[in-house]
Amino acid sequence: QSPQLLELSGIGRPDLLKSFGIEPQHELSGVGENYQDHYVSRLQWHLNKDVSLNSKTRGIGLVQEALKFGLMRKGALTMSAGILGGFVKSREGLEVPDIQLHIAHASFKNPKTRVFDKFPGLTIAPCQLRPESRGSIHIGSSDPLAAPKIRPNFLDNTLDQEIHVTAMRIARDLMAAPAAAKYVKFETLPGIEAAPTDEALLDHALKTGATMYHPVSTCTMGMDPHLGAVVDPRLRVYGIEGLRIADASVMPRLTSGNTNVPVIMIAEKAADMIKADAKL
Repeated sequence: QSPQLLELSGIGRPDLLKSFGIEPQHELSGVGENYQDHYVSRLQWHLNKDVSLNSKTRGIGLVQEALKFGLMRKGALTMSAGILGGFVKSREGLEVPDIQLHIAHASFKNPKTRVFDKFPGLTIAPCQLRPESRGSIHIGSSDPLAAPKIRPNFLDNTLDQEIHVTAMRIARDLMAAPAAAKYVKFETLPGIEAAPTDEALLDHALKTGATMYHPVSTCTMGMDPHLGAVVDPRLRVYGIEGLRIADASVMPRLTSGNTNVPVIMIAEKAADMIKADAKL
């Protein structure tokens, strides 16, 4: 909510602020722009053996897992959403992987409500680690309790589309490998027949994908506020004395993984700079 707080305080694009009846106090065109986030889509398979979490988390299976957790702190209730992870390259010549695969021996009938399928399932969720697409977060009202308007613009960039589809193809290749294929009945989502082409896979990703909750770059750090920077290299908001931002919004680009640890690092660095400046 850093862009929202700045805009409600009159800091940002004057035209946007005026459209909501807010008197501009300081112009900073980069506030709320350059939004980036990790985007993930899901491919799912119906397994031919009951080796998934789907049956272990309902009925008598859930009771057993609850007891296992309560008595031994083990079992299905101790597992995260991404139980297995893998990092792969979309093409030759890359120095480091640009795709992460999140894998779980479970499948959702409805991902939004986290309801498991009634058959044994497995999910692979590919994510491009360094996207190029950019969106925005801006106020949609002068009411401080109103949620900001988020325009993620996921997979807008052609390269992002190509890499994401490649990641989905790699997921299919993994499940077609002999070690995995012997457990597979058929692909349920999106399904080979429903998405045989790259265009169909991209359509599935656009319609069913979701954020990984790693929003960054809407108050970006840089050297020139006229080029979209909001804070300087010491996290000071350009043109506003005594105001710093220390969160993921200052990242010029999205990191190649979860943002939790980088934000802790930013906060630690900010604390050191605030103390150093106070001594001066």
